[in-house]
Amino acid sequence: MRSTEKNKRKQKSSTFPLGIGSSRTTWLLLGAAALGFYTWGEGFIWVVLGFVFCRNILLGMLRGLVSLAALVGFFHFLFTRIF
Repeated sequence: MRSTEKNKRKQKSSTFPLGIGSSRTTWLLLGAAALGFYTWGEGFIWVVLGFVFCRNILLGMLRGLVSLAALVGFFHFLFTRIF
């Protein structure tokens, strides 16, 4: 009985993403998206959606390239100092 009363008191309030109290970053991102769509048209939206959905893949590729560059630089340093 007590747990049901506690659960009734702890109701979550729903907030809208663009409601009062949303951050400036959200408004800046929406403004940038609207400006990009106005300037470059529909292609801009596809680029943004592609980046959003492929962000993890792109970051993984970037990390792999940075690691590869670090290894190449390390081996280059070793071979130039040793041999």
